[in-house]
This record gives sequence, C-alpha cells and structure tokens, in this order.
Amino acid sequence: MSKFDMIIGYTRIKSELQQIADILKNCEAYEKLNVSPPRGVLLHGEPGVGKSLMASAIIEASERPVFVCRKDKPNGDFVKEIKAIFDKAVANEPSIVYLDDLDKFANSDEDHRDAEEYVTVQSCIDETKEKGVFVLATANNMRCLPRSLYRAGRFDRVIKIRAPRGEDAIKIITHYLSNKKVVEGIDAETIARIMNGRSCAELENVINEAGICAGYERAESITMEHFMKACLRTVFNLPTSLESEVSDDNARALLSDFNNVISQIVYHEAGHAVVSEILCPESVNFVSAYNENEESGGLTNYYNDGTYTSLYWEKSRIISSLGGRAALEQKYQICDMGGENDLDQAFKRTRTLVLDNCINGFHLYRSGYDASERLTSEQELVVSVEIEKFYHKAKEIISFNQELVEKLAIELLQKRVLSFVDIQRIKSECKITPVVL
Repeated sequence: MSKFDMIIGYTRIKSELQQIADILKNCEAYEKLNVSPPRGVLLHGEPGVGKSLMASAIIEASERPVFVCRKDKPNGDFVKEIKAIFDKAVANEPSIVYLDDLDKFANSDEDHRDAEEYVTVQSCIDETKEKGVFVLATANNMRCLPRSLYRAGRFDRVIKIRAPRGEDAIKIITHYLSNKKVVEGIDAETIARIMNGRSCAELENVINEAGICAGYERAESITMEHFMKACLRTVFNLPTSLESEVSDDNARALLSDFNNVISQIVYHEAGHAVVSEILCPESVNFVSAYNENEESGGLTNYYNDGTYTSLYWEKSRIISSLGGRAALEQKYQICDMGGENDLDQAFKRTRTLVLDNCINGFHLYRSGYDASERLTSEQELVVSVEIEKFYHKAKEIISFNQELVEKLAIELLQKRVLSFVDIQRIKSECKITPVVL
C-alpha cells in the first residue's frame, strides 16, 4: 500500500498532490512542453489534519532523495543546518528539501516574521532556483511566516488542509472503525456529525478511547454509548457516567420538583434541543446533563449541514439559546438563574445582526468611528426589542411542543446524554407542531 492509499477522503487535495508527485517523478514529460515545474509546495492547516502523511506521500511517489530540515538546534546552529541541508540537496539533485513545521523555525511570536531562520530559508530557495531542488514544507500557523517567503516563485502552490467534514469525515471514521470490534450498525455518520470540524488525529483518538471504555467494562464490542463517553470526556471535558437508573414514574416525580438542580438542568437542555429541532430539524447532535461531585451543567451540541441560509441559522441559534430559559419558565414559572452564557450569546449574536448586518436598517450600522450617545442608545434599544421578539418565539415553540420537551427531559434524566439517534426517535413518538420563524 502506498502512502497515497493511506490518505482517506480529501479527494481534491489528494489529486493535486498526485499531480505534483508525477511532475517530480516524470519531469521529462513536462519539459517537452516547455513547462516549468513548481518550485515548492507549502501544506498548511491545524495540527493533526494529515499534512505530514501527505508530504510523505509526495516524497515516496516522487522517488527522489529527501533531506529533512526541522528545528532541533539552537538558533545559530540551526541557521547553519538549513544551509547545509540545501547544499546536500543540490549535490544530490534532483532532490527534495522537506521543511517540517516551517512556522516553528523561529519564535512563534507573529512579530518575528523577519527572523534570521526565515531569511535564510528564503535565500536558500532563491540560490537553488536553477537547480533540481524541490522544496516541500508544512506549517500550522501561516501568520508566523513572512508573506515574501511563500509567494509564487518560492512556493508556487500553497494548499490549505482543513479538518475533515461531511463525507470525508465519514470515510475517515469508517476507516478507523474498520479494525475495531464494534457492534453491528454503529453509526459513523452520527460520529462524524458530533466530531464535525475536528482533526483526523482527534477522530482517531476518540474512537480509540471508546475502545478503552469498552475494554474497561469488559464489553464484547464497542457501542455508541462507549463512543459518547469517550467523546464527552476527551472532546468536551464533561462527566461520563451516563446511566442514572431512574424509572419513568420516578423521573416524572423528580422533574416535578423545581428545587432539584438536575431537574432544572434537564429541562433547560431539553428546551435548547426542542427549539433547535423545530426551527432546524436534525440540527442537534447530542444533549447532555450532569450533576456530579458538586459540579452541574449541561451541553447541547448543534450541527449545520449547510441547508439553511446564514441569516436563518443565526436567528435560529439565538432563539435556541433562549430555549432553556423558556422551558424553565414554562415548566416551573421561575427565572433561569443559570443561563448567563446563553444570554451573552443571544445578545452578542443579535448585536451582530443589528449593528453589523443592518437587519433593522442602515441607520444602526456599527461604523469604525466612535458612536454618539444617541446612536448607542438607539442601537441597544433595538437589540433589546429583538431579543424580546426572539424570546417570545422560543416560548411559543416550547408551548406548542410541550410533549416533546417532556419526553426529552425524562429520557435525558435517565440517560444523562441523548445522541442524535435518540433525539430523532423521541421526535418520531411525539406530535410536532412547526413554528414559522
């Protein structure tokens, strides 16, 4: 198996990398057309997305000797090392110089873009311009690099490697699951939704952690419950005990007590989930609630598959953030005293809509100049009015879908975490009343 075969997903990027490898291996075919091969390629993106594997695939397929340069010496010695590596590459051309973690060659401080190390790399690339030396580099943070270093003529191709999403994430998760003993039908798509935007390394780690959970329980196979435990602990840093052994009748009795902390938490999170599911069906990945070791709280995790416009999604997120407060008011007629973060998010998003996106008129636009006292007062008044409208909509949704709120709260109290599959099952058992935004 070649290293290109080890790259799962990333179809477009993989195709481009294979083209680069072909240019390096079969340069005569391009020279006949009087085509200049690219001088260098820079792969950049957050840690763990597969840049090193992709660089290794190019190196392997090119069949050229490679000279690796990574920061492992003090500054003065390292500058000499850079020059020595380029000299070796010239002596063994056609060859590749691989600059691993280029953004770490000098201080990570973004103000050090003109550091001697970067100046040296730039000079060495220029000096080998007429030589058969191809420069391949990886970087996590492009802001650390001088713009002159990765301009065309030095790095002719700069390729951003993003964290896998959608089909790419599903393919990668399926690959990582393929050599694990998992229950039949474990849902790679649900895992991909929850881990949307996470790096390949994080995907691999959380699946392995699920296996560790299963092994510790002496389970025969890895289940979705094991994955949820691993995900809560490693990704969201939340407690992982999921079963509370509460019957339906006991759960209803417990939820009738508004002085009980966990009762308020489960209704709060159920409110978030219901509002989001009514406005944007299939948008909630999971809901969790916990009350352990004097620590209590909850989390509702959302997913946007690109179905909704930006404006609709933003409004739905504001209303959903107010759903927890609305659910507690509806159930217990009390003010939610634990929703400060929800209010902060609601006001922040609403200010963005009103002041930056001008949904209530251009006269409220947040310009770069200091706003007058009158304008600031008018802006805040409009934001407050919009928040009141959004909150009214949240209460309307909760009121019309009380059965769904109740069933979600009961099962959340029992399981402490509900997956996407759980939420869709509960929805299918309830009468849903759509509400127009």
